[in-house]
Amino acid sequence: MQQAHLKEDRVHGDPLYPIRVYEIHCQPGEELLELHWHDELEFLMLTQGSAVFRVSMDEYELKAGEAIFVNAGQLHSGLIAGDEACSFKAVVFHADMLGGERFDLVWEKYIHPLIQQKYGIPVHIRNRLSEERELLELLQQVFDLNLNERPLYELSTKAHLHMLIAKLLTLGGPSLTVQSPPVNPTHIDRIKRIIEYIQANYSLPIRLEELAALVSFSESYFCRYFKGFTGKSPLEYLNQVRAQRAASLLKDTDKKITEISLDVGFNTLSYFIGVFKAHFGYTPSEYRKRER
Repeated sequence: MQQAHLKEDRVHGDPLYPIRVYEIHCQPGEELLELHWHDELEFLMLTQGSAVFRVSMDEYELKAGEAIFVNAGQLHSGLIAGDEACSFKAVVFHADMLGGERFDLVWEKYIHPLIQQKYGIPVHIRNRLSEERELLELLQQVFDLNLNERPLYELSTKAHLHMLIAKLLTLGGPSLTVQSPPVNPTHIDRIKRIIEYIQANYSLPIRLEELAALVSFSESYFCRYFKGFTGKSPLEYLNQVRAQRAASLLKDTDKKITEISLDVGFNTLSYFIGVFKAHFGYTPSEYRKRER
């Protein structure tokens, strides 16, 4: 599968219809989604197999038919798939789809506090409660409307998104108590600064001390801090980014493998091959053949 290069700079939909539905298929053992975030909201449903997703600092093990909700600005990733192939669908949409161009009670009372992460709402949506089943059915309808461009799909999708948010808030509890953010926003901003730096400079030599200096931490504390938020060490994350960029070059260009290794920041071919195989289950040459 093609991974995202993020903080996402891709446009989800267009300014007049800021929504996009994605279908993703992954092989057994393949890493699903690179750690990233975006300003849009997202519902993601696993449609086949099993997989683990990480949202903020927590991991969620999904079975087929279950979903997760990712709020605006939240760090999230898809970890390793299970022993069988898995698939998932996602709808990514800007909060503008829910209104907000002028003063509106619904926006002020529900949508704005939601995207500010002030409500205690579930991330993992299972198939146990009637409200969960209703939400999952609405989500399936959103996928169908947009993937097949049913008549009036734009209008129907907007209505469905409002119902999805209503069901989500209902699952959060009848009182919708405003709560403090579960994670200090300053910590999230620091992690995002580091991720942005790695994504912009992965092709260059990056030392641990320079990453730690970005947030004025000691190297040892920085390693614990980074892993606590991302589930990976700084080196593991850097190697993941480099492997993903290499995969794109292997798929989309005719560059030699040695050249690609250097382009993405690996100075030793054998090390590059080992890292790449650990991430994709194939050597670079095997991956190129498979993708073509």
